[in-house]
Amino acid sequence: MTVPDRLRARAPVRARTRDLILAAALLGPMVALLAVVVFYPLGQALVLSVQDATLLGVDNASFTGLANLRRMLDDAVFWEATANTVELTALSVGGSLVVGLCLALLLNEKFPFRNTLRGLALIPWVTSGVVISLLSLYMFNSEVGIINHLLTSIGLTGDYVNWFGSPGNALWAIAIVNIWHQAPFTMLMALAALQTVPQDLYESARMDGANALQQFRHITLPGISGVLGVVIVLQVAWNFNNFDLIWATTQGGPINATTTLGIYSYRAAFENLEIGYAAMIGLVLLLFLLGFAALYIRFLAVDKEES
Repeated sequence: MTVPDRLRARAPVRARTRDLILAAALLGPMVALLAVVVFYPLGQALVLSVQDATLLGVDNASFTGLANLRRMLDDAVFWEATANTVELTALSVGGSLVVGLCLALLLNEKFPFRNTLRGLALIPWVTSGVVISLLSLYMFNSEVGIINHLLTSIGLTGDYVNWFGSPGNALWAIAIVNIWHQAPFTMLMALAALQTVPQDLYESARMDGANALQQFRHITLPGISGVLGVVIVLQVAWNFNNFDLIWATTQGGPINATTTLGIYSYRAAFENLEIGYAAMIGLVLLLFLLGFAALYIRFLAVDKEES
């Protein structure tokens, strides 16, 4: 083999080496950042979850194996928090899906000031969660809140309802606020998906005598189902991890009526100072979120293949 032939044979190897060096240079900082802010805390949580660690004596903690797991499985408050998390997630996701989809269908029609109304509808979603929490405290106030005023004005309730102070109403109040806060995101995603549905399908359906409900069932819903699937998975993950709204309004009360897994883990760590037990609860919550993250990736892959 001549010298030029050997140089040409080595060229692909050198190109691959340059590509690997470039990839390492580009990905290195991100991997280092993930190691600091994700992998290291996760490793620490795994270590703490098998110890009897307290917030005041982490260095003196001893290995206890699966004692925290056994305690968690026997903990009635943990199961109540799990039930509250699932119920709040179901109410929030279901409600925001219905409201957001209705708004998307309405704002997809052509009428004056449509773009202005689209922008106004996004205000609850772009507003900070803490601001939403403070607003909800005033709106659901049992004496001067606008929600009670409207309900009594139209005759739905005979007296003012104690929302955040009642174990039977607090979770529903938080779910209503969640729906108000999250429905605009569903609306935005559904509205974008509606723009991709071919209009000639609707024209053909109308020529065949299909009514509006039939068009929605057989054309609109299948056309945006991929996007709605992604929205559902994202909102489930967000609501499982919801903390700011609950803590700012009820702090998990009254009588654990709004205590979710995130709230219970926080209280175990910073009120009871049992950081090992809190780490175990946090790992269970992480497993839920990883499951939904896997679903999200799957929906993304399916949506990419369909497009």
